[in-house]
Amino acid sequence: MEEKTKKRPNVLLLLSDQQRYDTIGAAGFPHMHTPNLDRLAVEGVLFEQCHSTNPVCMACRHDLLTGRPGRDHGYYTNLEEKPIDNYDTPTLPRIFSENGYRTAAVGKMHFFPAREHHGFGEMYLMEELPKRRQDDQYLQYLKEKGLGDIQNQHGVRPLLYHVPQNSVQKLEDHGTMWVADRSIQWLEENGEEPFFLMCGFIQPHPPWNIPKELDGLYREAVIPEPVPRSRMPMDGNEPNPWFGDWDSREQKEAIRKAYYTAVSMVDMAVGKILDALRENGLLDNTLIIFTSDHGEMLQDKGYYSKELAYEGSVRVPLLLRYPKRLAGGRKIGGFVDSFDLLPTCLDVCGLAYPDGELRGESLFRLAEKNDREFQFSSSGLGYRRWVMCRNDRYKYVFHYNGGYEELYDMRDDGGEEHNLAEEKEGHIRETVSRLRREALLYEQECGPEGNIRNGDFVPVPYEPYHGSIRGKFHYWANYQMQKFYEGERAERLIQEIRHASDNPEKSGAALTALFNAESWQRDFRAQFREYTGRELTPEENDLLFEKAAEEAMK
Repeated sequence: MEEKTKKRPNVLLLLSDQQRYDTIGAAGFPHMHTPNLDRLAVEGVLFEQCHSTNPVCMACRHDLLTGRPGRDHGYYTNLEEKPIDNYDTPTLPRIFSENGYRTAAVGKMHFFPAREHHGFGEMYLMEELPKRRQDDQYLQYLKEKGLGDIQNQHGVRPLLYHVPQNSVQKLEDHGTMWVADRSIQWLEENGEEPFFLMCGFIQPHPPWNIPKELDGLYREAVIPEPVPRSRMPMDGNEPNPWFGDWDSREQKEAIRKAYYTAVSMVDMAVGKILDALRENGLLDNTLIIFTSDHGEMLQDKGYYSKELAYEGSVRVPLLLRYPKRLAGGRKIGGFVDSFDLLPTCLDVCGLAYPDGELRGESLFRLAEKNDREFQFSSSGLGYRRWVMCRNDRYKYVFHYNGGYEELYDMRDDGGEEHNLAEEKEGHIRETVSRLRREALLYEQECGPEGNIRNGDFVPVPYEPYHGSIRGKFHYWANYQMQKFYEGERAERLIQEIRHASDNPEKSGAALTALFNAESWQRDFRAQFREYTGRELTPEENDLLFEKAAEEAMK
């Protein structure tokens, strides 16, 4: 079909979840199988230094949506039961809707309440933990396909959160593919209207529920080793099973390969959407942005998950394609971040921001001239809050927990293994002082009120973290049994746990070898009782846990 001529450009925002910066082949990471993102990089531009402004889901998504920090919308971390602070804050979809665009959200948005539209004209949701089937179009799709008895539609979170899993669904019915198929359906139904479409993928966010069709995708791949264990004092750097430190090499490698497979699934879905744009003559008149809300530590420095200022967590991929304004095939190295996406979308469509100033700038300008000296990020509340400031060589982080400071030489120590903050050399003290001063200014403008007093940070009393907070096994994962499920909960949950973990080659371990801390077992039993209304049977307990739990922990 010939290219349709439209007076107004379209915008397609493709947002993966928990995807690190180093997971695209064309970005210089040849272990990755990402042919469609590679194509997007060749036809567009790749920003090599994109940072999440707050590396947790809800906070970063609201930064992106509003172009403003937590001081305006109220999200400094994941606050699952909290609505946005200021409903009159302009948002990307609301601005586009008010300017005559058809606007739609497909997939994960992570708003509260779930169907809070923030200006989207249409919503076709696929959330991680829906409270009711009626709120979630993907759950409704599964039921229509005769798959309504699936309880853990995005993988089993209790017990197995960071364990590679067999997906209950086939590839064609997996949530990642559903986002692509539902987006393509919407595009084909849209007709000639200019549109703003946001597609939210859950992967590669754990659990990594991999369909059988993709088993072995990375079996022969030579994948990078994680950054050696070098955790902060409040987390403890001694070997600790809560962080997965006792896992075998095979277990650890299986996890990284499952994560990369999840990235490749997102790549497949993106490819389907790009092909549909091309076939419908929409490709070159659509600004296409691919990015993620935050990364995943993936065993780097001995950590899992996100919420940290280290590269694996805070740096994300960013690809932009719009040949009318930017020639393709370029890699751009200056600092950019989540705040820049809203002004970029407005810029390409000639729309004005209706109220006040934005922190970010259009990526079109930054692609040609980027004079940013500093990059900031921050996350958390109370003793878990930190704020980061870095320049082209050094990264500084202030932790409110006891006032702990970090400084890394990003040129000579890209793995962030050697904290220089206590060094006495004059140029190091000068660097700490300068970056700390900039971090203070950022926190004063963007952070929670009351964190700065008399021009300085107000630390909180030091408190060591339990390994469940930033490790492999999170207590909160055991609380995330699917509340929407209307069927027989107990038997189905046990059945799905067994199915998810019955392939030792995929997981790297048998189910009972995963983790056997007594407190972990006790916590799961309590949550199982609350969720199902009954106790685990002795047979079920023996299936899930080794009997000699205390001995296994010694």
